[in-house]
Formats: sequence, C-alpha cells, structure tokens
Amino acid sequence: MIVTAEWMEGTHGILLRRCQQVALAIFTEEASDFGFSPTQYSVLAFIHIEPGINQNMLGDHIALDRSSVTKCGDTLEERGLLKRIVDKNDRRARLLHITDEGAVALAQVHEAALKARRRIEAAMGRERFENFIEDMKAFCDVLR
Repeated sequence: MIVTAEWMEGTHGILLRRCQQVALAIFTEEASDFGFSPTQYSVLAFIHIEPGINQNMLGDHIALDRSSVTKCGDTLEERGLLKRIVDKNDRRARLLHITDEGAVALAQVHEAALKARRRIEAAMGRERFENFIEDMKAFCDVLR
C-alpha cells in the first residue's frame, strides 16, 4: 500500500491533534483577557469541585502527569488562586484548595469556556456536537 496525503490527513491521530489545536485556539480567544490556559482552567475547576483534592487525583481527572500538575499548581498558587496544604495523613501529599480570588477567576474563565463551547457547538450543530462528545468519550475508553 502506498500512503497518500489524503489517507494521512484522515488518520485519527492527526485529526485528534487538529481538534485539540482548534479547541485551544477558540478557548484562547475567549479567555484571552484572563491569562488562562485550558489546563489551568481544568485544574482550578476540579479544585473547586473537589476541595482538598490531592495532586495525584487531580492529574487522573485531567489526564496530566504529576510534574505537569505540580507546575500548573505552582503557577496558580503564585497568582494567589489556590493554596496547598500538607496532608496530615501523608506528609508527602498536598491537598489543594481554591482561594477567594481563585473562585472569582474561575467564574470569569468558566464564562469564557462556555462561550468557546457554544461557538464550537454552533459551528457543528447541537446534535452533531453532542455525538462528537460521546464519540470522544468512547475513544478515551479504548484502553480501559
């Protein structure tokens, strides 16, 4: 078989990477006033959802390795948006909590994330977008 450009451009890896690029570009446009990456938004959101979550569990939620979670947490902590508390049961672990400033920032960035999602949904159509989300969830379950 001879590989063609058309075949390559239709591979799942390239398409998924392109989808990530599009999602990142749209989020960045909508959240540009707040200086947040999608990863920082996800980190802050899960800390809000699960106050006291440890960094390992957080990494599992957002599919991020330990060092990347730590780096992202450092940035958010420097900005005063989260605080880390040593876990009394495991002195090596840090429990994460959102600060009042973090809650305000999260509310603002969440609005931007909703606008980004609505833009994508409008471009695709509601039903197609919902099917796309379900298909991505199924794809993520391939290795489970």
